[in-house]
Amino acid sequence: MKQKILNRIFLFLLFFLTWLDVTKFLTISVSKIGESIPIFPLIQINLLQAKNEKLVRDAVQETSKMLLHYFVPQLAHEPWQPNFIFADLLADHEPEIVFTLSRPPDRAILVLLQKKDNHYFIVFFQDHLFPLTKLEVLPVKNEQSFLVTSEDQEKQWGALGSSTLVKLWRWEENSLRETFAEKTSWEINWQSTWQNPASKLPQWYNLKQNFTITYHQENEKIIIKTKGQQQFSEAPVKNTAFPAPYDFPSPFTLLKARDVFQEYYWDNNWQKFILKTCLYYPPEENTPAEIAVLQDLDQHLESLAFGEQQQYQVINKKGETFPLPKNSLINVP
Repeated sequence: MKQKILNRIFLFLLFFLTWLDVTKFLTISVSKIGESIPIFPLIQINLLQAKNEKLVRDAVQETSKMLLHYFVPQLAHEPWQPNFIFADLLADHEPEIVFTLSRPPDRAILVLLQKKDNHYFIVFFQDHLFPLTKLEVLPVKNEQSFLVTSEDQEKQWGALGSSTLVKLWRWEENSLRETFAEKTSWEINWQSTWQNPASKLPQWYNLKQNFTITYHQENEKIIIKTKGQQQFSEAPVKNTAFPAPYDFPSPFTLLKARDVFQEYYWDNNWQKFILKTCLYYPPEENTPAEIAVLQDLDQHLESLAFGEQQQYQVINKKGETFPLPKNSLINVP
């Protein structure tokens, strides 16, 4: 108890020593957020790297409190799970800090704090996320680093399901932008009567996906590979309060399965991990336009159950994403 009190006094004194410097920087106006936002003293952020675990916990608690009171004041007293990592994402040779706050089952906030003089301030935030369970930096030789996050999602309405979504982020045009996303684990369960109420033989259906994601550099080329298996199964509906997926042993019968492998590469022009670039003719235009292929929709998990559509998910130069038939694309030599 004595040590805890001393640690808190020490933390208070450190904050007080910087008081005269930070009081004139209590808030700063950022047009993206539209309101005055809090300023974090340098000493407070530095304590996140302290060797004393109690000092780190106090600094995490104080930083969390400031962020929660700013972003979600109505939920600031609810239990949130904090996490943080230092990284040089802006390539300015100064450490930024990525701070996350998760509140299961369906809420998380990601914040990027940048150093300026003797304080840190918010330069980016995203609050439409599911609870974050992974926070890493992916360094790249001679390039800006990528931020890696992992979100856990549980869905209990409509089809029952859960997934783990891995994303790669990169700083571009004064914002942290998503450059790649894939579900390493994914399971969906639904009843045939949800699709067709007139179904005479009700069945449970199950779709499952398990992927590994690997990253490497080949000379100057940055490559991401996804590899794994997808399965589609069925089981009879029983008179039970729980659906078939929760029975033991599993009553499911395998209907289909396939191995999936995709290789993406980083394209500086598109600022995305893509499969390839192509041309296509936009509606009512005679000049082909360039697009980048983001995803082969025939490798999407749901296509195993509902059939392939021979489509790609693409992005155009305006940043618009949409599906296109594969046979409408012109491959670029």
